Amino acid sequence: MIAKKEEEIRRLNECQSSLTGKQSEFTSNEPKCMEPELTTTTWYGTLATAFDEIRESGIKAPYQEIIGTQFSAVFSAISAKIAEIQAEIAALRATIARIAAEEAANPGRYTGV
Repeated sequence: MIAKKEEEIRRLNECQSSLTGKQSEFTSNEPKCMEPELTTTTWYGTLATAFDEIRESGIKAPYQEIIGTQFSAVFSAISAKIAEIQAEIAALRATIARIAAEEAANPGRYTGV
């Protein structure tokens, strides 16, 4: 049971590490949300301005939400789950130690002798 819980923690730590890499990748790609840059030599005018506003509010803002708030929420959830599992492991170890101490104090009680 403890080994299973420790494996869960290992997998959650691995997941958290992988997500950290993905967050870095997202952050480095954020400028691409506004590419290509619109200029007087590429595209300009009312439609270009409207398109830029769509890119800003419809693409860049949600992208930043993922990079910031959503990744933070996932990291918090993973950390909370790791803490919960660590508390379960500590409780299991304490129970095992208590039973071992009781058995040492009262030999034969738990063995059916």
